Amino acid sequence: MAHPTPFELTVSGLAVIPLPAERAIINVVVSSDGKEKSTVTKEVVAAAKQIEKLLHQVAPQDDSPEAKAAAPLAHWSKTSLSATSYVPGSTDHDHHPARRYKSTVRFDIRFREFKALGAFGTTISSISHVEVSNIEWILTTETKDSYRSELRKTAARNAMRKAQDYCDVLGCGNLRPIELDDTNGNYSYQARGSGRTMQTARRSAAPAQMYTQSMQSMPGDNEESSEDASGLEFTPQEVQMSMEVTVKFHADTLQKSF
Repeated sequence: MAHPTPFELTVSGLAVIPLPAERAIINVVVSSDGKEKSTVTKEVVAAAKQIEKLLHQVAPQDDSPEAKAAAPLAHWSKTSLSATSYVPGSTDHDHHPARRYKSTVRFDIRFREFKALGAFGTTISSISHVEVSNIEWILTTETKDSYRSELRKTAARNAMRKAQDYCDVLGCGNLRPIELDDTNGNYSYQARGSGRTMQTARRSAAPAQMYTQSMQSMPGDNEESSEDASGLEFTPQEVQMSMEVTVKFHADTLQKSF
């Protein structure tokens, strides 16, 4: 006669949902360094004002939902402003180096319209004292919230399938979950490709077209840079939402008694 013997197994359940990026974050740094404090400040302020003028062109014109949805820009802000001075280390030729001054302004810029992003990125990169760091692709908070329930269910089903696979091989029956741990099941979001940006030389279409035309009159632009601004387009990366849970199961194995 066969008697059931308790059997315990603990498995992890993984869920991954790939989604197209909805926002592109550009971190822009405006900085200048020199011996004249007033000159350094003026250079940074002038460059920052140029960037702000460009941002106002693509920002929502009012607070209405329609204006926000139609604007290429989702959000922008100046995240920090710093002004410092320092004395560089002495060299063989200059034992008493003069004090230098450095001024920096940082922008957090978030685009929802990726065609306008290409024109904007090309234009600001041609402005003196401006540095554009890599683009970060993200999802909106609303999208992340809407998929969290599906992630939890998928992770639990994945754990159940893994446990059932083990039982099928080991000869276990009556599989039942007794404990679930998601304390380490934080939701993670990762853009595929390690944050690198794919670019294609395609002419941008509306609504970026009007924005591109207005940028061509910005100071410092030449014919070549204007053409580049109208042709560069960024391809958004895929963002993966993921989470992992740990589930403990009990099952029964049948042992024959003689």
